[in-house]
Amino acid sequence: MKAYKKKISKKRFYREYVSILNGVLQLSHREADVFAVLLQINAEWGSMVKQIGNVLSTDVRRQLMRETRITKTNLARYVNVLVEKGILVQNEGEKYMLNELFVPIFENNICDVTFTLEVVN
Repeated sequence: MKAYKKKISKKRFYREYVSILNGVLQLSHREADVFAVLLQINAEWGSMVKQIGNVLSTDVRRQLMRETRITKTNLARYVNVLVEKGILVQNEGEKYMLNELFVPIFENNICDVTFTLEVVN
């Protein structure tokens, strides 16, 4: 297996991570930006998000709109795309969580991303 290693600052990690995944996900620039900020908020506010059970709580949405400089209407559009792509999953009621498949896992400050491509005729 081939491996490519790159050192990245903690500040840029989530944007770089989404950029790598975006080769498969095919998100627009703004959708990828929302996804990256959502991952960052989820990591920084982890216990609060898990306690509420909603990664799109009012506080999170406000922070997302502030950091990405988008309107409430545009955020709703981007959230719909993230749901369609399976990045956000709906739990009971109208609550959303990030699909665990897309949440980075760190081991000794290293995050490995592995792609498996099955070639079919």
